[in-house]
Amino acid sequence: MLSCLGARWYDQWGVFGNRSTGGRSPRTPRVYPNPGRSASAEGRRRWGLSLFVPTAPMPDLVRIESELTGRYPEAWVRHHLASFRAPYFAAFDAEEIARHLGRSLALSEEQPVAVETWPEGPGAWRVEAVGFDAFQLLSTLCTLLAIHGLSIVEGQAFTSDPRRAPAPPAPRRRGRLDRPPAPGGVADPDRRPRVVDAFRVRWAGGGEGAPDWDAFRGELRDQVRLLRAGRFEEVHHRLIPRFVAQMGRFRPEPTALEPIELTIDPAGEESATMVRVDARDSFGFLSLTASALALCGVMIVQADIHTDSGRVDDTFWVTDRFGRRIEDPRQLRELRLSLILIEHYSSYLPHATDPEAALVHFSRFAADTMARPDFGDEYAALDRPEVLDALVKVLGESDFLWDDYLHAQPENLLPMVNDPRCWRRGRTPTELAADRDAALATAPDLDGKARVLRQFRDREFFRAGVRAILGLNGGPEQFAAELSDVAEALLRGADQVAREALEPILPRTSAGLAVPTTLLALGKCGGRELGFGSDLELMFVYDDRVIAGLAGDAFDRYVTTLKQVVAGTRGGTFDVDFRLRPYGRAGLLATALSAFAGYFRAGGPAWGYERQALIKLRAVAGDPQLGRAVEELRDRFVYGPEPFDLEGCRRLRRLQVEQLVRPGTVNAKYSPGALVDVEYLVQALQIVHGGVEPSLRTPSTLRAIDALEAAGRLTPDYAGLLRSAYHFYRALIDALRVVHGHARDLAVPAAGSDELARLTRRLRRDDPAQLRAELDRTLRSVTALWGEAGRLLS
Repeated sequence: MLSCLGARWYDQWGVFGNRSTGGRSPRTPRVYPNPGRSASAEGRRRWGLSLFVPTAPMPDLVRIESELTGRYPEAWVRHHLASFRAPYFAAFDAEEIARHLGRSLALSEEQPVAVETWPEGPGAWRVEAVGFDAFQLLSTLCTLLAIHGLSIVEGQAFTSDPRRAPAPPAPRRRGRLDRPPAPGGVADPDRRPRVVDAFRVRWAGGGEGAPDWDAFRGELRDQVRLLRAGRFEEVHHRLIPRFVAQMGRFRPEPTALEPIELTIDPAGEESATMVRVDARDSFGFLSLTASALALCGVMIVQADIHTDSGRVDDTFWVTDRFGRRIEDPRQLRELRLSLILIEHYSSYLPHATDPEAALVHFSRFAADTMARPDFGDEYAALDRPEVLDALVKVLGESDFLWDDYLHAQPENLLPMVNDPRCWRRGRTPTELAADRDAALATAPDLDGKARVLRQFRDREFFRAGVRAILGLNGGPEQFAAELSDVAEALLRGADQVAREALEPILPRTSAGLAVPTTLLALGKCGGRELGFGSDLELMFVYDDRVIAGLAGDAFDRYVTTLKQVVAGTRGGTFDVDFRLRPYGRAGLLATALSAFAGYFRAGGPAWGYERQALIKLRAVAGDPQLGRAVEELRDRFVYGPEPFDLEGCRRLRRLQVEQLVRPGTVNAKYSPGALVDVEYLVQALQIVHGGVEPSLRTPSTLRAIDALEAAGRLTPDYAGLLRSAYHFYRALIDALRVVHGHARDLAVPAAGSDELARLTRRLRRDDPAQLRAELDRTLRSVTALWGEAGRLLS
């Protein structure tokens, strides 16, 4: 029976007397988002009942304790009844409370949550979960319901507070008057917090049959284990992409930004700031808001959620990450803008290749933007459909565009992001040169000029990258053309800056004039075939025929200065590489014209692969006349009468496969039948036939294929095969490298992996199996064509 002392500990929590009907619990409740909520005509519903006003008489807790004590250990009964607040007892009857207690007793580390379901009419169910409390547990529960195609129609969520229950008595020496342990070995109650969550759910899209509740239970159990182990990011990784996929099914495609009315009252609650949101209801509204605000450092500590006639009328109580009420005017403005912008941004998440990355990157982007002095104006500029859609796609596709560019230098790039006019069209070489020169004119010294030149590089590369991700530049070839224009403008500026800095020590001609020099591009830069992760392969040549006296190391210092001015990320896009100079790393950084002519000649010391590499050589900066002279020397060597070393080329390919392709993987560049085989076969045909067909002397692979077909050196079928394979591999490599922005991302992900699924979306393919089939077919076709290389080259 309930003792007088027991009556007092019940009453102090507001179960008896007036406190049960209108008083607010002094404890801030645990509140989670409801991701599966959708517009419903079924009337008003309440969730996260922190202001619950009971609509039925309070139960007789004395009678409930008496009934439960006959079925469960008395200490557990009293602990359970004392740990929950008054709204819990108004929400459930005695039999339901008994069921919760029984489930609670059965919880374990192996089974931290129990779920029961009951049908409630066609396409509707009641779902009840009892488990150990864990951060994000209810959010995870609601997200899983949404993933399984279910919409929450009504819900209540409660968390026990064991601190409110009487502490167990101190252990005593065991005597004959001591009670034995409870049945099953349960003595004192487990004082870890419990949750009791109850929902009414229905099919979100009018599905038929019943959900796979066994699968739901198993998945929820596994996720709760991860949550209790603190592995929150792993839970996000498992759930967010699937949840966003359901958003794509059940949330309409955004055509305009929905208005959101906010009322913020920093004095409405002693320990938290009240935020009231009035907006059109939509699938995922609460889940995305809670997740994104948490990542931005804003915590929802209490919520009162209503939906009526397709509108939400939600009240949140929020704090900063330290649990303090938000009342500073600047912070309140940040909160208002964050809520509006995050809700609008989230509606575009189904457009992202990687929704998880899009959400995480945006939360950090929002925090960075709020730290800027003019964040209000910048946020207003961001809150436009075109800008938000672009941000979702960019932040959900490329880690390095976020890490190395937008996050690292917002003052340089944020104005561009805010203004779609800056990325709707590409920039002409004339516009790039004018912008570069204007920036250089503001810098007084070498360090300043190097700084503004690198800012120019990053800004223009970011612009081209955004355009590529948004599909605005027409594909990999047009993206390569835009990047090549940027690279050439950069290199001409760097050439000018290095020359001006070293002008006093650079050698002169006998007439006192500057010695002619030329900066030459090779590789992807020479062929104007740059992409994500492409470096700038360069060679510097000076005319030693006209030098008065000795050059010394002045031109080597020029090359060193130019590398410092450009200073790309090692292994990343626009990293400067001079290794294709004569003798490679063993040679001088600057090459004399006479040394170039002596190295690259018939019977000279150049290797066969260097002959192929020289096809791409193209003057991009410096003295135009000297540049043409070097290109003429190149033509005499590359397209001269010396036979092409086909066996040497095949040996090189075997070595590349052995050293650069991991066993069991497909490398988009180096595997047999991959991009290098396309390029090497085209280069071999250029070398063999270019001596009599000047039209074949082009550094561009695609133009060379067209010229070979026009000259009758390739049949239309073979030319079409090579052209199609080249297009496919260029797109594939850009899609692989866009994530991290360096040249190491060349292995195609394994079948069935999340990485392959994301790669498929980046390539705008419908199915990973379709992409793998296209890859296998292309590898086989190019490999077969290489088998005929001897005949084609004869």
